Amino acid sequence: MAEGSRLKALGNAFSSSLQPPASSPKRSSIRWIPGGVTAALGFGAAGVSAGIKRGRKPDMTLVVSDPPAVCAGTLTTNRVQAAPVLLSRTRLKGEVANAVLLNSGCANCLTGPRGLQDAVALSRMVARELGVPERQILVASTGMIGRRLPVSKMARVIPLLVRRVSRAGHRQAALAILTTDTKAKEAAVVGRLGGRLCRLGGMAKGAGMVAPAMATMLCVLTTDVAIEQALLDELLDHAVEASFNRISVDGDMSTNDTVFILANGRSGVRIRRGTSLADQFAQMLNQVTERLARLIVQDGEGATRTAAIEVGGAKTEAEALACARQVATSSLVRTMLTSGDPNVGRIAAAAGASGARFRPDQLEIRINGQPVVVQGCAVRIGKTMARQLADSRAVSIHIALHAGRAHAAMLTCDLSEAYVRLNARYPS
Repeated sequence: MAEGSRLKALGNAFSSSLQPPASSPKRSSIRWIPGGVTAALGFGAAGVSAGIKRGRKPDMTLVVSDPPAVCAGTLTTNRVQAAPVLLSRTRLKGEVANAVLLNSGCANCLTGPRGLQDAVALSRMVARELGVPERQILVASTGMIGRRLPVSKMARVIPLLVRRVSRAGHRQAALAILTTDTKAKEAAVVGRLGGRLCRLGGMAKGAGMVAPAMATMLCVLTTDVAIEQALLDELLDHAVEASFNRISVDGDMSTNDTVFILANGRSGVRIRRGTSLADQFAQMLNQVTERLARLIVQDGEGATRTAAIEVGGAKTEAEALACARQVATSSLVRTMLTSGDPNVGRIAAAAGASGARFRPDQLEIRINGQPVVVQGCAVRIGKTMARQLADSRAVSIHIALHAGRAHAAMLTCDLSEAYVRLNARYPS
């Protein structure tokens, strides 16, 4: 019973991000609101087409803060890093940002010194249009690796991009950063902290090349609280670790992974370390990142269903996470999810290959709450259970190792023929 309770609590980590908005502040001090990356006071955004992608699809985004915002970021840990990652890593040290320039359709990676020069040149143009220091423009790119940005095309639309920045521009901004995604991903909350309302929102993109090791996608978060950079950076790291680092679409890490957060202080709410306000703000941040993380997995390339992998009873948290990750990234487990056939041998084999220490004769596995392995032995699954799994769009897999008290969770999606077709045809 104790183990089951821990697993149930663990399962709430991701599901909480999909709860419906509270109807009034009385139900919760934090509630969902519309507005995405411009929900917070003092932020505007826009998205336009520069012709990077075919069909005049929106492919350039600008997010602007007035006044300048304290900034923090989490960037890819891949040793191969795109030019915008290298440039933004340097500029984050300045602690203040006025805007974030993003583009889709071209990753600006494997482009050498010229790629870095292109990123600098575009950020300089945006800074000139906004009348702000160049060093306060952050940049991010996504798309095809190995091609240089079409700087001349992008330069022509920068004045238009700046003119269109508004609070109403959040949706177009979220659409302009998509690649193989099928839908925009936005989330925002409002909370009453210290008697005043403050807001936190964001947008993200990601459908493929998504695996845990950082953020594994692009994301811009904005808030109107006042906070020092060191604390903002710390809270962002914790939120990313609990959300974006707990998802996988295909087990492949991108060269462009970026998460930015900007805090401009417009609400008048000041967050100080070690206070209850800091705890409440962290809760707001966690809710937004968890929802965006789930939206990414739900929109995974070719995905037909998602799966929450929850591991309890491990000797250490690291072993619990290693076990959950091994199962979440297993091609055999993920194709099993596609077929809807509860082949428990694949789950057990992945758990055993994870390096987590446990006695096989104590292993227990549940799928959608139904026991399928008990004390290391497979349980015969009836037709009703098999049919339930085949019809479920969201699957839960609980693994109890009975070796300790640590637990961890991952969120993944199935591996379908559509994923293979899409990536086999992806241009080079």
